[in-house]
Amino acid sequence: MTDSEFEKMNHKEQYEDLDEFQNAKRIVKHKRIERKIRKKRKKVNNLKAFIRFILLVAIIFVTYHFFKLSGWYLPKDTFKNPNCKNLEIVNNKIIPTYVINKELSDIPVSRLPIFFTKINPIKKELYKIPVIKNVYIRRYGFPARLQIIVMERTPIAIIKTDLNAKPAAFFTLDGVLITNKHYMNLVDNSSVLKILTTPQSLKKDISVKRVLEIEQIVKAVETYSNEKVEYIDMRKPNDVFVKIQTTSIRLGTLDSTVYERIKRIYTILPQITNVDSQIQYIDLSWDKVNYLKMKKPIKK
Repeated sequence: MTDSEFEKMNHKEQYEDLDEFQNAKRIVKHKRIERKIRKKRKKVNNLKAFIRFILLVAIIFVTYHFFKLSGWYLPKDTFKNPNCKNLEIVNNKIIPTYVINKELSDIPVSRLPIFFTKINPIKKELYKIPVIKNVYIRRYGFPARLQIIVMERTPIAIIKTDLNAKPAAFFTLDGVLITNKHYMNLVDNSSVLKILTTPQSLKKDISVKRVLEIEQIVKAVETYSNEKVEYIDMRKPNDVFVKIQTTSIRLGTLDSTVYERIKRIYTILPQITNVDSQIQYIDLSWDKVNYLKMKKPIKK
C-alpha cells in the first residue's frame, strides 16, 4: 500500500468517525428535545387534570347550593294550610276546595326538590273522592308550587226531594251514584235531568240500576214527544209524572206496559196545540186509554 492510499484510507476513517459523532450528537439533541416535550406535555396534562378537578368541585358546589335554594321546596304546611299559595286546585266545579284540602291534609311534605316530589300519594288520596275521575298534577319551581287539575265525573241526573230543594244525590255519565252531601252545593244544573223522590225512597229504592231504568223511560218520553224532559216526579211510586216543555205527562205505575203507553204521546201532543194553556196534564196511566186533564176554572 502506498502512502497516498494510506492517507486516503485514513481520511475516510476520519470522515466516518466525524459522521458518527455528528449523528450521535443529533440523536442526543433529539432525545433532549423529546424529554422537554414530554415534560411540558405532562405539566399541561397535570394542569388540565387540576382544572377539571376544580371545575368538578365548583359544579358540585354550585349545584348543591342551587338545589338548596328555598325556591325548590314546598313549605311544610302546604297541605295543612287551606290558604297556602303553593297549592293551586283548579277545575273543581262540584267538589268544594275545602274537601280536597281536607283529603290532602295528612300527606307529609317531601324534603326533596319540587321536581323529585312524588305525586302518586296525592293522586291516591284524591281518587278516594268518588266525584273525581282523573287528576293531573303540574310541578313548578321558584317558588315551588303544585297545580292540581281535577277532572270530575259528569252528572246526568240529579235526585231531589223537592224541585226547589238542594240535590240529595246525583248520577254520573259513567254510572256512579254520588250521595255525599258535601258535593251537592255546586252540582245543580238546569240542563241536567231532575228526579224527584221522597227521603225514604232515596235511602231504600234509589240505586244505580234504578236510575238507569228511569233514564231509559226519560229517553223514551223525549223520543216520542220530541221535547226535553225537565224532571220526573216519583214521590208517589204508583203515580209518576213527567214534565216536558209543553205540559206534564202522567205515567202512573212504571210497570211492563209503560213503554207502550209512552208511544201514544206523539199522537196526543198535536191535539193540545189550541188548548195547551187549559191542560193540566196528559194522562197515560191507563192501558189503551188517553185523556187530557183540564185545569179547574178560576172562580170569580
